[in-house]
Amino acid sequence: NNALAIMDDADLDLALPAVLFGSVGTAGQRCTTTRRLLVHEKIADEVERRLVRAYGGIRIGDPCADGTLCGPLVTPEAVAEMQSALAKAKALGGTVLYGGEKLTLPGNLAGGNFVRPAIVRAQNEWPIVQEETFAPILYVIRVKDLDDAIAKNNGGPQGLSSAIFTRDVRSAERWIAATGSD
Repeated sequence: NNALAIMDDADLDLALPAVLFGSVGTAGQRCTTTRRLLVHEKIADEVERRLVRAYGGIRIGDPCADGTLCGPLVTPEAVAEMQSALAKAKALGGTVLYGGEKLTLPGNLAGGNFVRPAIVRAQNEWPIVQEETFAPILYVIRVKDLDDAIAKNNGGPQGLSSAIFTRDVRSAERWIAATGSD
């Protein structure tokens, strides 16, 4: 469950497009999709506001068409798994900040497995957050500091990639060090 950390000194204009592409590109169906966003608590409200606005502009449709960021899920079962994951997150106290609905698109795209990508405020330790749902769900998790971000990043049973946005070279070095992000 690949995490991307955004520290309180990060350049949000640089970080947020990376989050958007990493979490929504390929409709969340690649092994390195950004699934967990570890956001410093000082900037979490602003990051959530900006993400909701950015998600509102996502073009959903034919993945071969210019400008489309989010294509269909692979099967109807994948749509059901996404819906189930969102229901589990809500049952645990999560807040869906944006999206999650199944969509019916017009024309030759009708009947496709289209969904609106979702943003969910969540807790890292929840079982559903630790599962790998192959759908465009981004769990936003607040962190207190770099140590908390590293601990939460490493608190998952799987993860092929991770990233950090910070202007502090020492924080970036700690993240990529052997004792940092695993």
